[in-house]
Amino acid sequence: MPAAQAEDKTIKMASDEIQDELRYAASQAGRKVRGMLDSASSELSHAGGTVSKEIHANPVQSSLIALGVGVVLGALLRR
Repeated sequence: MPAAQAEDKTIKMASDEIQDELRYAASQAGRKVRGMLDSASSELSHAGGTVSKEIHANPVQSSLIALGVGVVLGALLRR
């Protein structure tokens, strides 16, 4: 039985090592995803500010564009 216990201990150690590596990989992936989300959020915020400025600078043109988009979407959704 001592050989079986040694084998069980080796398997347990290997299992623990694999779990540690998986935890590390998941942590790294989480950090990358958070970074990408932060970047995307920043870019969307900037784009929203730009759109807002354009709407205030050209209200008639912006309204006509919105009307056109609404008509096109309405036509597509009726089908």
